[in-house]
Amino acid sequence: MVLSYLPGAVRSLGFALLLAHVSSVAYGAAQCSPKSYGEALGLMKNRLMTSGYSSPQVEFLMQNADRRMSTLSRAQLNEAAKPCGIDSARAHVLGCLDKILFPLQGSKASLDAARQTRIWGKTQLARRELLFIGSFNACLGIAKKRMFHG
Repeated sequence: MVLSYLPGAVRSLGFALLLAHVSSVAYGAAQCSPKSYGEALGLMKNRLMTSGYSSPQVEFLMQNADRRMSTLSRAQLNEAAKPCGIDSARAHVLGCLDKILFPLQGSKASLDAARQTRIWGKTQLARRELLFIGSFNACLGIAKKRMFHG
């Protein structure tokens, strides 16, 4: 599991935040996102940069997140999500990620320590990258369950 490389306290905090936000994300999934996907993408990039992620890390994470979200198609949207459209569904994934990821800013754990693992085509990732990837996958999974068929 991606989060197994994080210290126990960070991992526990991440799981607690995920559980706390699942209900709000599920509720939000029934509503159209107030932001476009482009706006949400720009905001996420800015949040990552101001939270200590390096430019190469932000580029790597956002390119891969965008690549994975591009596999979500309009045809897969369920009836509740269709009126909002695919752009809104993708923006919801980033909104979820924002809610989960950024309460961790005050953490004392070193998020810059690197770990040897292979995820998204990269073999050495910083803990902050692993945290992003794990949180992103959780949000993407929630979105797929709430807004898409199959």
